[in-house]
Amino acid sequence: MNAPNTYSRWQRFQFWLVTNLAGRCLRLLFRTCRVTIHPQDRVERHLVRREPAIGVTWHRGAVFFLYYLGPYRPAIMVSRSKDGEFLARFLELMGAVPVRGSSSKGGREALRQMVEMIREGRVDFGATVADGPRGPRYQAKSGMILLASLTGLPLLPIMWSADRVWTFKKAWDRTMIPKPFAKVRMEVGRELHYPKVMHKEELEAARQELERELNRLRVDLDQRCGYQPPD
Repeated sequence: MNAPNTYSRWQRFQFWLVTNLAGRCLRLLFRTCRVTIHPQDRVERHLVRREPAIGVTWHRGAVFFLYYLGPYRPAIMVSRSKDGEFLARFLELMGAVPVRGSSSKGGREALRQMVEMIREGRVDFGATVADGPRGPRYQAKSGMILLASLTGLPLLPIMWSADRVWTFKKAWDRTMIPKPFAKVRMEVGRELHYPKVMHKEELEAARQELERELNRLRVDLDQRCGYQPPD
């Protein structure tokens, strides 16, 4: 991890204890789920042949998203907040590489590190949530668009939903966790490509396009799975 070490020994022990207990329990739970992922041509290209790409999703499904992508060892941007510390340690437990930063703090440095990691071949994928770290919910930010532009890689909107989930209704992002033996449906949206240089107006148009695609996937998958969002 690359966030400044500003936590006490007791806090670091708490992070370790909670992450290991909760992380291992979640991993066991998620292994009971039956996952289908579509469409097969994109799955084959990016998850089987591992052609490099940048993955992006909404914050609500981040926990399962991080678990599922962990074995592919992606570099994933997480915030430098205390919540981000838990996520970063969970990521390492799942096999991914946390890069610390967000739109509110350290984002530019984190983007630079991710670009270097991808260009040097240390990872095949970069990923993060488009509406993190604190929302607004389902409103995209432009960080991963810039990463895709700088690396020349396609941006892949990815979404999941399930027939049986726990929803944290008081969380700003309405965090979703699939229940044991849930049927999880995941979909890779259409590839989005960007030029090396993007003007302000082009970046905003790309941001809106990404937001529409993620929300299209979200609504469609929720309907297919029979999931009723709390709002």
